[in-house]
Amino acid sequence: MKRLGKKQKILLFPLLLFLILVGLGFQGTASNSQKVVDMAGLLDTEEEEKLQKQLSGIAEKYECDVAVVTVNSCEGKQIQDYTDDYYEANDYGYGARYDGIILLISMKERKFHMATQGWAITAFTDYGMQEIDDRISGLLSDGKYYKAFRKFGDLAEEYIVEAQKGTPFDVDHKYRKRMEIGMKLLISLLAGLAVAGCVVGGMFAQLKSVRVKHTAQEYVRSGSFHVTRQRDIFLYRTVSRIKIEKEQNSSGGGGSITHTTSGGRSSGGHTGSF
Repeated sequence: MKRLGKKQKILLFPLLLFLILVGLGFQGTASNSQKVVDMAGLLDTEEEEKLQKQLSGIAEKYECDVAVVTVNSCEGKQIQDYTDDYYEANDYGYGARYDGIILLISMKERKFHMATQGWAITAFTDYGMQEIDDRISGLLSDGKYYKAFRKFGDLAEEYIVEAQKGTPFDVDHKYRKRMEIGMKLLISLLAGLAVAGCVVGGMFAQLKSVRVKHTAQEYVRSGSFHVTRQRDIFLYRTVSRIKIEKEQNSSGGGGSITHTTSGGRSSGGHTGSF
């Protein structure tokens, strides 16, 4: 075998350096591609594939991991610790800060935990995760696991999009489902108009003969009353004052409370039951 000449070594050095730098550049940016791990067997094959497609699409689009894991038990650990360890041991999270959120369900304990790391701690505040809890815990209790996980994915995307605008859902920027608000307002408006229309229509029908009079004399029957003198006297004026309270703009109690995992990382989280 021929040895490389000095000239060839010089040419190979930049190539090797480039490969090393590329490798270092991608270190810590890759994420576990398996976004759905159903060890408890709560989903059928089709549901798992659809959920995998949804969550991987969100993660790749926003470079923030979104994953769902189901287990039979936490093997004697607290569910928060188990979830943190699972997230780190299985290489979830994007970038140097391991941005992402994972929802882990434990069937034995009938509990779930959402763990966040990196930028996801900002996107998913304590308030925000409680809102997610409120929307998925009932579905989990009813055994509608696929529907609950889809809802989690939908909410996760909404939260990420809002946080990227610089306005994560929090105590001073509360989450409201826009369709629900719109429908409620529309129904209330239509119902109010219908009731008002019926009431006004009935009153109008009863008062067809009534006409507005411009002076007091017009209300007196002709020939029944004689006025010899009249004058206008100013009696009093009524002034009403209403104090308008200013809205207190306080962000106290918002954000995320974090803890340090066994791996030394900072993590946010929320535990719920079903």
